[in-house]
Amino acid sequence: MDNSKRNFHNFAGPGFPDGPARPQRKGSRILVSDSSTFQSDTRRDLCQLLADALNRVGQPSGPGNAVLVSEELKGHTAIRIGGPAEVFLLPADRGSLIQCLDTLTDVGAQFRILGGGSNLLVDDRGVKGVVVRPEFDPEELVVKGDRVEAPAGMELSRLVRAAAEAGLAGLEFAAGIPGTVGGAAVMNAGWGGEEIAGVIRRVWVYRPGFGVVELDRGGCGFGYRDSRFQESGEVILRVDLELSTGDRKKMEKKTREVLRRRKKSLPLEYPSAGSVFRNPPGDYAGRLIEAAGLKGMTVGGAQFSEKHANVIVNRGGASFRDVLDLIDLARAKVREQSGIELELEIKIWQKSRPGT
Repeated sequence: MDNSKRNFHNFAGPGFPDGPARPQRKGSRILVSDSSTFQSDTRRDLCQLLADALNRVGQPSGPGNAVLVSEELKGHTAIRIGGPAEVFLLPADRGSLIQCLDTLTDVGAQFRILGGGSNLLVDDRGVKGVVVRPEFDPEELVVKGDRVEAPAGMELSRLVRAAAEAGLAGLEFAAGIPGTVGGAAVMNAGWGGEEIAGVIRRVWVYRPGFGVVELDRGGCGFGYRDSRFQESGEVILRVDLELSTGDRKKMEKKTREVLRRRKKSLPLEYPSAGSVFRNPPGDYAGRLIEAAGLKGMTVGGAQFSEKHANVIVNRGGASFRDVLDLIDLARAKVREQSGIELELEIKIWQKSRPGT
Protein backbone atom coordinates (compact mmCIF):
# COMPACT_ATOMS: atom_id res chain seq x y z
CA MET A 1 0.00 0.00 0.00
CA ASP A 2 1.47 3.32 -1.05
CA ASN A 3 0.51 5.82 1.63
CA SER A 4 2.21 8.64 -0.28
CA LYS A 5 -0.71 8.65 -2.73
CA ARG A 6 -3.28 9.45 -0.04
CA ASN A 7 -4.00 12.41 2.17
CA PHE A 8 -4.18 11.56 5.84
CA HIS A 9 -5.39 12.84 9.14
CA ASN A 10 -2.97 11.85 11.89
CA PHE A 11 -4.91 10.46 14.85
CA ALA A 12 -1.90 9.95 17.12
CA GLY A 13 -2.86 12.93 19.23
CA PRO A 14 -6.18 13.96 20.77
CA GLY A 15 -8.98 15.35 18.63
CA PHE A 16 -9.26 15.75 14.89
CA PRO A 17 -7.34 18.31 12.83
CA ASP A 18 -9.42 20.68 10.71
CA GLY A 19 -7.53 19.92 7.50
CA PRO A 20 -5.41 17.16 6.01
CA ALA A 21 -2.11 16.63 7.74
CA ARG A 22 1.18 15.94 6.03
CA PRO A 23 1.27 12.36 4.61
CA GLN A 24 2.73 9.88 7.10
CA ARG A 25 4.82 6.82 6.29
CA LYS A 26 6.49 3.94 8.11
CA GLY A 27 6.51 4.31 11.86
CA SER A 28 3.34 6.40 12.04
CA ARG A 29 1.17 5.50 15.00
CA ILE A 30 -2.26 5.79 13.45
CA LEU A 31 -3.54 7.17 10.17
CA VAL A 32 -6.98 7.92 8.86
CA SER A 33 -7.45 8.44 5.15
CA ASP A 34 -9.11 11.68 4.11
CA SER A 35 -10.26 10.18 0.78
CA SER A 36 -13.82 11.21 1.73
CA THR A 37 -15.62 12.96 4.54
CA PHE A 38 -16.53 11.07 7.69
CA GLN A 39 -20.21 11.43 6.64
CA SER A 40 -21.43 10.95 10.21
CA ASP A 41 -20.48 11.67 13.80
CA THR A 42 -20.88 7.95 14.49
CA ARG A 43 -18.14 7.04 12.05
CA ARG A 44 -15.88 9.80 13.34
CA ASP A 45 -16.40 8.63 16.93
CA LEU A 46 -15.69 5.00 15.98
CA CYS A 47 -12.45 6.00 14.28
CA GLN A 48 -11.41 7.88 17.39
CA LEU A 49 -12.18 4.86 19.58
CA LEU A 50 -10.08 2.63 17.34
CA ALA A 51 -7.28 5.19 17.32
CA ASP A 52 -7.32 5.31 21.11
CA ALA A 53 -7.33 1.50 21.30
CA LEU A 54 -4.30 1.21 19.04
CA ASN A 55 -2.43 3.94 20.87
CA ARG A 56 -2.85 1.93 24.11
CA VAL A 57 -0.94 -0.98 22.57
CA GLY A 58 2.25 0.99 22.07
CA GLN A 59 4.49 1.38 19.06
CA PRO A 60 4.09 -1.67 16.77
CA SER A 61 7.19 -3.35 15.40
CA GLY A 62 5.61 -3.56 11.92
CA PRO A 63 4.82 -0.81 9.41
CA GLY A 64 2.41 0.95 11.76
CA ASN A 65 -1.27 0.77 12.55
CA ALA A 66 -3.75 2.51 10.28
CA VAL A 67 -7.43 3.38 10.23
CA LEU A 68 -8.63 4.44 6.78
CA VAL A 69 -11.95 5.99 5.80
CA SER A 70 -13.67 4.88 2.56
CA GLU A 71 -10.78 2.67 1.45
CA GLU A 72 -11.50 1.10 -1.96
CA LEU A 73 -11.52 -2.68 -1.51
CA LYS A 74 -10.75 -3.49 -5.14
CA GLY A 75 -7.14 -2.85 -4.21
CA HIS A 76 -7.38 -5.59 -1.58
CA THR A 77 -9.15 -8.35 -3.55
CA ALA A 78 -7.50 -10.72 -6.00
CA ILE A 79 -10.22 -10.19 -8.62
CA ARG A 80 -9.78 -6.40 -8.37
CA ILE A 81 -13.45 -5.65 -7.72
CA GLY A 82 -14.96 -3.88 -4.71
CA GLY A 83 -16.13 -0.50 -3.49
CA PRO A 84 -15.24 1.39 -0.32
CA ALA A 85 -15.27 0.12 3.24
CA GLU A 86 -16.77 2.67 5.62
CA VAL A 87 -13.78 2.08 7.91
CA PHE A 88 -10.73 0.01 6.97
CA LEU A 89 -8.56 -1.10 9.86
CA LEU A 90 -4.96 -2.34 9.59
CA PRO A 91 -3.71 -3.65 12.96
CA ALA A 92 0.04 -4.14 12.73
CA ASP A 93 0.35 -7.19 14.99
CA ARG A 94 -1.63 -9.59 17.18
CA GLY A 95 -1.74 -7.29 20.19
CA SER A 96 -3.12 -4.44 18.10
CA LEU A 97 -5.70 -6.76 16.52
CA ILE A 98 -6.97 -8.04 19.87
CA GLN A 99 -7.22 -4.50 21.24
CA CYS A 100 -9.30 -3.41 18.24
CA LEU A 101 -11.55 -6.48 18.37
CA ASP A 102 -12.19 -5.77 22.06
CA THR A 103 -13.20 -2.22 21.17
CA LEU A 104 -15.44 -3.24 18.27
CA THR A 105 -17.12 -5.89 20.43
CA ASP A 106 -17.66 -3.48 23.33
CA VAL A 107 -19.44 -0.91 21.15
CA GLY A 108 -21.36 -3.50 19.11
CA ALA A 109 -19.86 -2.38 15.80
CA GLN A 110 -20.31 -4.58 12.75
CA PHE A 111 -16.98 -5.83 11.40
CA ARG A 112 -15.62 -8.26 8.83
CA ILE A 113 -12.20 -9.88 8.60
CA LEU A 114 -10.32 -9.61 5.31
CA GLY A 115 -7.47 -12.01 4.62
CA GLY A 116 -5.68 -11.90 1.29
CA GLY A 117 -8.95 -11.26 -0.57
CA SER A 118 -8.23 -14.25 -2.81
CA ASN A 119 -11.60 -16.02 -2.54
CA LEU A 120 -13.79 -12.94 -2.18
CA LEU A 121 -16.17 -10.86 -4.30
CA VAL A 122 -17.09 -7.42 -2.94
CA ASP A 123 -19.99 -5.18 -3.96
CA ASP A 124 -19.00 -2.21 -6.14
CA ARG A 125 -21.07 -0.03 -3.80
CA GLY A 126 -18.83 -0.99 -0.91
CA VAL A 127 -19.71 -2.49 2.46
CA LYS A 128 -20.99 -1.10 5.72
CA GLY A 129 -19.15 -1.21 9.01
CA VAL A 130 -15.50 -1.94 9.67
CA VAL A 131 -13.28 -4.16 7.52
CA VAL A 132 -10.28 -5.48 9.47
CA ARG A 133 -7.19 -6.54 7.53
CA PRO A 134 -4.71 -8.01 10.04
CA GLU A 135 -1.05 -7.38 9.38
CA PHE A 136 1.62 -9.38 11.21
CA ASP A 137 4.93 -9.10 12.97
CA PRO A 138 7.53 -11.42 11.32
CA GLU A 139 8.72 -12.35 14.80
CA GLU A 140 5.34 -13.99 15.41
CA LEU A 141 6.42 -16.85 13.12
CA VAL A 142 7.97 -19.52 15.36
CA VAL A 143 9.60 -22.77 14.22
CA LYS A 144 10.27 -25.40 16.91
CA GLY A 145 11.35 -28.81 15.71
CA ASP A 146 8.60 -30.08 13.41
CA ARG A 147 6.08 -27.52 14.66
CA VAL A 148 5.39 -24.11 13.17
CA GLU A 149 3.27 -21.38 14.75
CA ALA A 150 2.20 -18.77 12.22
CA PRO A 151 0.20 -15.54 12.59
CA ALA A 152 -3.10 -15.47 10.74
CA GLY A 153 -2.17 -12.37 8.75
CA MET A 154 0.93 -13.94 7.18
CA GLU A 155 0.79 -14.78 3.48
CA LEU A 156 0.41 -18.53 2.98
CA SER A 157 3.18 -18.46 0.36
CA ARG A 158 5.57 -17.00 2.94
CA LEU A 159 4.71 -19.79 5.38
CA VAL A 160 5.32 -22.41 2.68
CA ARG A 161 8.77 -20.93 2.01
CA ALA A 162 9.62 -20.75 5.72
CA ALA A 163 8.71 -24.40 6.21
CA ALA A 164 10.81 -25.44 3.21
CA GLU A 165 13.79 -23.42 4.45
CA ALA A 166 13.50 -25.24 7.79
CA GLY A 167 13.47 -28.60 5.99
CA LEU A 168 9.90 -29.35 7.04
CA ALA A 169 7.57 -31.24 4.69
CA GLY A 170 3.78 -31.16 4.54
CA LEU A 171 2.97 -27.81 2.95
CA GLU A 172 4.25 -28.41 -0.59
CA PHE A 173 0.67 -28.80 -1.84
CA ALA A 174 -0.01 -25.19 -0.79
CA ALA A 175 2.65 -23.73 -3.07
CA GLY A 176 1.00 -21.10 -5.22
CA ILE A 177 -2.24 -20.91 -3.21
CA PRO A 178 -2.91 -17.18 -2.66
CA GLY A 179 -4.16 -15.60 0.54
CA THR A 180 -3.20 -15.65 4.19
CA VAL A 181 -2.68 -18.38 6.77
CA GLY A 182 -5.88 -17.40 8.57
CA GLY A 183 -7.88 -17.31 5.36
CA ALA A 184 -6.54 -20.73 4.38
CA ALA A 185 -7.69 -22.16 7.72
CA VAL A 186 -11.14 -20.57 7.43
CA MET A 187 -11.62 -21.99 3.92
CA ASN A 188 -9.68 -25.21 4.61
CA ALA A 189 -7.74 -24.45 1.46
CA GLY A 190 -6.28 -27.31 -0.51
CA TRP A 191 -4.95 -28.63 -3.78
CA GLY A 192 -4.60 -32.07 -5.33
CA GLY A 193 -6.51 -33.87 -2.59
CA GLU A 194 -4.55 -32.32 0.30
CA GLU A 195 -5.95 -29.70 2.68
CA ILE A 196 -4.51 -27.32 5.25
CA ALA A 197 -6.59 -29.08 7.94
CA GLY A 198 -4.33 -32.09 7.53
CA VAL A 199 -1.37 -30.27 9.08
CA ILE A 200 -3.15 -27.99 11.57
CA ARG A 201 -2.74 -29.08 15.18
CA ARG A 202 -4.56 -26.21 16.90
CA VAL A 203 -5.60 -22.61 16.43
CA TRP A 204 -6.02 -19.61 18.69
CA VAL A 205 -9.08 -17.51 17.98
CA TYR A 206 -10.67 -14.34 19.29
CA ARG A 207 -14.20 -15.14 20.43
CA PRO A 208 -16.31 -11.98 20.90
CA GLY A 209 -17.31 -11.66 24.53
CA PHE A 210 -14.76 -14.24 25.71
CA GLY A 211 -11.38 -13.17 24.38
CA VAL A 212 -8.67 -15.55 23.18
CA VAL A 213 -9.64 -19.23 23.00
CA GLU A 214 -7.54 -22.24 21.97
CA LEU A 215 -9.09 -24.96 19.79
CA ASP A 216 -7.60 -28.28 18.71
CA ARG A 217 -8.08 -29.59 15.19
CA GLY A 218 -11.17 -31.55 16.15
CA GLY A 219 -12.84 -28.41 17.44
CA CYS A 220 -12.37 -26.51 14.19
CA GLY A 221 -15.16 -28.28 12.29
CA PHE A 222 -13.07 -28.77 9.17
CA GLY A 223 -14.77 -30.09 6.04
CA TYR A 224 -14.35 -29.74 2.30
CA ARG A 225 -13.56 -26.03 1.84
CA ASP A 226 -15.29 -25.44 5.15
CA SER A 227 -14.71 -24.82 8.86
CA ARG A 228 -16.64 -23.59 11.87
CA PHE A 229 -15.02 -20.18 11.44
CA GLN A 230 -17.15 -19.37 8.40
CA GLU A 231 -20.19 -19.05 10.65
CA SER A 232 -18.96 -18.79 14.25
CA GLY A 233 -17.94 -15.13 14.27
CA GLU A 234 -14.56 -16.11 15.74
CA VAL A 235 -11.40 -14.52 14.39
CA ILE A 236 -8.33 -16.68 13.86
CA LEU A 237 -5.24 -15.15 15.45
CA ARG A 238 -2.60 -17.87 15.18
CA VAL A 239 -2.24 -21.36 13.75
CA ASP A 240 -0.09 -24.22 15.06
CA LEU A 241 0.97 -26.65 12.33
CA GLU A 242 2.52 -30.08 12.75
CA LEU A 243 4.87 -30.94 9.88
CA SER A 244 7.64 -33.51 9.46
CA THR A 245 11.30 -33.51 8.57
CA GLY A 246 11.53 -34.02 4.84
CA ASP A 247 13.97 -34.81 2.07
CA ARG A 248 14.74 -31.45 0.49
CA LYS A 249 15.12 -32.82 -3.02
CA LYS A 250 11.78 -34.61 -2.84
CA MET A 251 10.14 -31.51 -1.35
CA GLU A 252 11.51 -29.29 -4.11
CA LYS A 253 10.39 -31.75 -6.78
CA LYS A 254 6.84 -31.88 -5.38
CA THR A 255 6.68 -28.10 -5.08
CA ARG A 256 7.78 -27.63 -8.69
CA GLU A 257 5.19 -30.15 -9.85
CA VAL A 258 2.41 -28.42 -7.90
CA LEU A 259 3.34 -25.04 -9.39
CA ARG A 260 3.58 -26.54 -12.89
CA ARG A 261 0.10 -28.04 -12.61
CA ARG A 262 -1.36 -24.81 -11.26
CA LYS A 263 0.16 -22.81 -14.11
CA LYS A 264 -1.14 -25.32 -16.68
CA SER A 265 -4.71 -25.53 -15.35
CA LEU A 266 -5.44 -22.09 -13.88
CA PRO A 267 -5.76 -18.67 -15.60
CA LEU A 268 -3.04 -17.02 -13.56
CA GLU A 269 -2.61 -14.28 -16.17
CA TYR A 270 -5.87 -12.57 -15.11
CA PRO A 271 -7.23 -11.35 -11.77
CA SER A 272 -9.68 -13.86 -10.31
CA ALA A 273 -11.22 -15.02 -7.04
CA GLY A 274 -10.20 -18.64 -7.59
CA SER A 275 -12.73 -21.46 -7.75
CA VAL A 276 -16.25 -20.05 -7.82
CA PHE A 277 -18.16 -23.21 -6.82
CA ARG A 278 -17.40 -26.17 -4.61
CA ASN A 279 -17.07 -29.48 -6.40
CA PRO A 280 -20.23 -31.55 -5.87
CA PRO A 281 -19.75 -35.13 -4.58
CA GLY A 282 -18.29 -37.34 -7.30
CA ASP A 283 -18.00 -34.60 -9.88
CA TYR A 284 -16.31 -31.31 -10.71
CA ALA A 285 -17.96 -27.91 -10.93
CA GLY A 286 -15.72 -26.98 -13.86
CA ARG A 287 -16.82 -30.02 -15.85
CA LEU A 288 -20.49 -29.26 -15.20
CA ILE A 289 -20.09 -25.62 -16.25
CA GLU A 290 -18.23 -26.63 -19.40
CA ALA A 291 -20.87 -29.28 -20.20
CA ALA A 292 -23.50 -26.55 -19.92
CA GLY A 293 -21.71 -24.65 -22.68
CA LEU A 294 -20.50 -21.80 -20.50
CA LYS A 295 -16.73 -22.15 -20.70
CA GLY A 296 -15.47 -18.86 -22.12
CA MET A 297 -18.86 -17.16 -21.60
CA THR A 298 -18.44 -13.42 -21.03
CA VAL A 299 -20.61 -10.82 -19.33
CA GLY A 300 -19.14 -7.32 -19.41
CA GLY A 301 -15.54 -7.61 -18.28
CA ALA A 302 -16.05 -10.95 -16.50
CA GLN A 303 -15.54 -14.35 -18.12
CA PHE A 304 -15.68 -18.03 -17.24
CA SER A 305 -12.06 -18.81 -18.00
CA GLU A 306 -11.27 -20.62 -21.22
CA LYS A 307 -8.61 -22.53 -19.27
CA HIS A 308 -10.69 -23.53 -16.22
CA ALA A 309 -14.48 -23.16 -16.35
CA ASN A 310 -14.87 -22.92 -12.56
CA VAL A 311 -12.84 -19.71 -12.42
CA ILE A 312 -14.27 -16.30 -13.32
CA VAL A 313 -11.59 -13.87 -14.46
CA ASN A 314 -11.58 -10.10 -14.68
CA ARG A 315 -10.48 -9.38 -18.24
CA GLY A 316 -10.64 -5.65 -17.59
CA GLY A 317 -13.28 -3.44 -16.01
CA ALA A 318 -15.43 -6.29 -14.68
CA SER A 319 -18.12 -5.22 -12.24
CA PHE A 320 -19.65 -6.95 -9.25
CA ARG A 321 -22.87 -7.33 -11.24
CA ASP A 322 -21.01 -8.91 -14.18
CA VAL A 323 -19.68 -11.65 -11.92
CA LEU A 324 -23.03 -12.21 -10.20
CA ASP A 325 -24.73 -12.58 -13.58
CA LEU A 326 -22.27 -15.30 -14.58
CA ILE A 327 -22.77 -17.07 -11.24
CA ASP A 328 -26.55 -16.99 -11.62
CA LEU A 329 -26.31 -18.18 -15.23
CA ALA A 330 -24.09 -21.15 -14.30
CA ARG A 331 -26.36 -22.21 -11.46
CA ALA A 332 -29.44 -22.09 -13.67
CA LYS A 333 -27.86 -23.90 -16.63
CA VAL A 334 -26.26 -26.65 -14.53
CA ARG A 335 -29.48 -27.15 -12.56
CA GLU A 336 -31.45 -27.40 -15.80
CA GLN A 337 -29.02 -29.79 -17.47
CA SER A 338 -27.94 -32.07 -14.60
CA GLY A 339 -30.23 -31.34 -11.66
CA ILE A 340 -27.22 -30.40 -9.52
CA GLU A 341 -27.34 -27.29 -7.35
CA LEU A 342 -23.92 -25.65 -7.41
CA GLU A 343 -22.74 -24.29 -4.03
CA LEU A 344 -20.55 -21.22 -3.83
CA GLU A 345 -16.97 -21.56 -2.67
CA ILE A 346 -16.17 -17.86 -2.96
CA LYS A 347 -17.52 -15.49 -0.33
CA ILE A 348 -19.67 -12.54 -1.38
CA TRP A 349 -19.85 -9.27 0.52
CA GLN A 350 -22.92 -7.26 -0.43
CA LYS A 351 -23.74 -3.85 0.94
CA SER A 352 -27.40 -4.79 1.27
CA ARG A 353 -26.67 -8.06 3.07
CA PRO A 354 -24.40 -7.50 6.10
CA GLY A 355 -22.32 -10.46 7.17
CA THR A 356 -22.46 -12.39 3.89
